[in-house]
Amino acid sequence: MNIVLEYVVVFIGVFIFNYFATKVSSKKLSKNQVPTEVLYLKKVYRVTIPKKSYPKFMIICSLINTFIISTIYIIIMYLVNHIILRIIIGVILLILMIIICYGFLAKYYLWKEGR
Repeated sequence: MNIVLEYVVVFIGVFIFNYFATKVSSKKLSKNQVPTEVLYLKKVYRVTIPKKSYPKFMIICSLINTFIISTIYIIIMYLVNHIILRIIIGVILLILMIIICYGFLAKYYLWKEGR
């Protein structure tokens, strides 16, 4: 039960931080620049994000990033004891979870587009 409570607290804390960091960084971007998430989806999956749904997309990206960070944190803290193994497993899990989670997001947007 402590693990679930810690996961929820970490998730909420990371989401709040990530959401406001995304808001601030998106205001600093010029019209020609796009966030990394959008670039990744465009290059790998050929997904176009409509301008009108851009705020909703940024909230979804914040949720995905928060899920990835919180899950990796809990896995690393409770399953791995050595610091070197924590770093190696954390990096591997991070890459895998980014590919999987953003793959699902790309499939959702492709489904919405009708492709």
